[in-house]
Amino acid sequence: MKKIIFGKCYAFSCDAALQELLAESLSLYVDADGREPEVNIHVGHAITKRRPSSINPSVHDTFEHGMLTSFPSIDVYWERTGNGRLNVEVAIKPRRGIRRLIHRLLSMEYPREIEVFEQVLHEFVLVPSVYFFQDVMPIHAASVMIGSQACLLAGTGGSGKSSAMLALRRNQDAGFVSDDIVVMSANARVYGNMAWPKIYGYNCIGNAMKREILAGRSWVDRAHFSIKNRLNSANVRRKMSPDRLYPHVESTSAALSRLYYLVREDVPDIRVSALDPGHAIDMTIAVVSAEYSVFHDHLYWEKYNALATMRTAMLTMEEVTANWRRVLSASLAKVGCFKISIPLKVDHAVYEDSVTDIIVSSLTVKP
Repeated sequence: MKKIIFGKCYAFSCDAALQELLAESLSLYVDADGREPEVNIHVGHAITKRRPSSINPSVHDTFEHGMLTSFPSIDVYWERTGNGRLNVEVAIKPRRGIRRLIHRLLSMEYPREIEVFEQVLHEFVLVPSVYFFQDVMPIHAASVMIGSQACLLAGTGGSGKSSAMLALRRNQDAGFVSDDIVVMSANARVYGNMAWPKIYGYNCIGNAMKREILAGRSWVDRAHFSIKNRLNSANVRRKMSPDRLYPHVESTSAALSRLYYLVREDVPDIRVSALDPGHAIDMTIAVVSAEYSVFHDHLYWEKYNALATMRTAMLTMEEVTANWRRVLSASLAKVGCFKISIPLKVDHAVYEDSVTDIIVSSLTVKP
């Protein structure tokens, strides 16, 4: 199976037991017939055994031509071939029996198997694969299209990105590009990330969203949501496939028109101000560096192992950050950059209406 993802050609293979999960997780991406793959990914339950050159710490193995990154739910081996192709082996660590049930009950999501699979695939494999290319970078932002123009809703976790994205569904011209992480190129194009959007309890206030996200789920799943939602609506969420949320899903690419940073600060009302592109670059790097630290730790460990054993690191965080700055400098020079200041306390409905009006009205005029 070959797919166009983030502007690159990815070739996938997997163990027989994972074929349905892999196919569903990738179903919204465009097929890549006849194109040579730039990334090869095999998904299974075990990694090919290789002798590492060093292991420091125990969750990071360094090899002559690659590195192994270990996480609680997944192991990922990364290797560059002589022709520059990226080869990736993925081992999913299954949870079974009582351990799986306890994990589901304690989690925010009571996740189904497909939801767990697609999340680890996107979060620990597909998005990190972008780090190995010099013409693209990940941004911690939701992205929507209004007509033919895309905008980014960026910021830290809890700033209101997903709420604004969901509120924009009211506009018949709106289309989905990404929920949490979007990939952007140096020529100011954004690539669709089909990771399933996360919808929190507070997104369900005053609308029919709760019925949508709980449709077809078991009574235990629905009870889990209702109880946790009563306790704290910020501590419960569910996922939905993007094509269930939006009539149009952009899984290839779109021209970026505007970047909005959503910032909670001590202001009396919601207001918009211009954001210097240089300032936006620094904010973007700061946010994604913090939000994706789980993978960044491995790049620091890769550098440490290389220094300790007198080898060349496969990839370092310094190289990645320098590349991000190049990509952002080129792309944001062509994009309108703004900050939406949001009061520390604001009514959720007022917030949704205000931000929706700001974005829709801005994209009806040429930036």
